[in-house]
Amino acid sequence: MNKVLILEDLKDAQTWLSEAVLMAWPQARMTLYERLGYAIAALDLGPPDLCLVDLQLPDGSGIDFIRECSQRYPDTLLVVATMYDDDMHLFPALQAGAKGYLLKDDTQTQIALALEGVARGIPPLSPQIAQRMLSFFQQDGGAANRWRPEAGGLDDSAGLSEREREFLLVIGNGYKTAEAADMLGVSYHTAAKHIKNIYAKLGISSRAQAVQEAIRMGLIN
Repeated sequence: MNKVLILEDLKDAQTWLSEAVLMAWPQARMTLYERLGYAIAALDLGPPDLCLVDLQLPDGSGIDFIRECSQRYPDTLLVVATMYDDDMHLFPALQAGAKGYLLKDDTQTQIALALEGVARGIPPLSPQIAQRMLSFFQQDGGAANRWRPEAGGLDDSAGLSEREREFLLVIGNGYKTAEAADMLGVSYHTAAKHIKNIYAKLGISSRAQAVQEAIRMGLIN
């Protein structure tokens, strides 16, 4: 990671996050922004490799930045860095395009190690957040019936089962088969079988098409 953008309104937190980034990638070049509007304007300068984004900002929500950046630069790694560990912040951020979610309660070393894991294909998630996501998908009733942007968003599901919709939600947010298996508490073989069934039912053959279908069905924005 060479170009890193940090969107954080508190100076001390900016410094703390910058130091964590340098622990993970000593060669990183960072740009720091305190306001949403300035950070969005900076996207005109080209894609960052990584963005660390606070959610509560003086002039808006970091989720708006995540959504804008993910639409312009799909390859940019967007990671939330926040104090909020509740579903009302976590899942909208993931829907908007975040591929990681770190808590400021973590130690600086934990943050750095989570960022280092990106090179090995490991999503940067605080342990508490990973556990929350796993619990969410394992709750009675299934995630697909609870995480939707609006009522009726899943009606056009091409006959997908509830479990298949849960897998589509996860892979639609960019997670790989092994990661989806861990998040949903099944083996790699079972996850791969579900994903194969999803592809067959939807008539698709790629992850990009899976993302499009997840958007069309209202699972993600």
